[in-house]
Amino acid sequence: MKIIIKYLAKPQHKDALEKALRSIIVITRKAHGCVQCDLHPSLDNRLVFFFDQLWENEDSWKQYLERKHMQEFVNQTEAMIDTLDTCISEY
Repeated sequence: MKIIIKYLAKPQHKDALEKALRSIIVITRKAHGCVQCDLHPSLDNRLVFFFDQLWENEDSWKQYLERKHMQEFVNQTEAMIDTLDTCISEY
């Protein structure tokens, strides 16, 4: 399953959001069921980041989202994000 999350940072939180996103890449890559995890800053808009993930299956991804560090990540970054769009597809 392919997950692409588009984050639009609030201007004053751009650097903090990017740092937080980069901090979870290594953890995510080591997660059970994660095949790929990459962060792509937009070339068109410096406030936009694309978090690109490939998971073996939906269950692995959902279990990962329930982990404590992901809940902390969501709580930490919530105020930094203007909008968030998620695209989920079969790969």
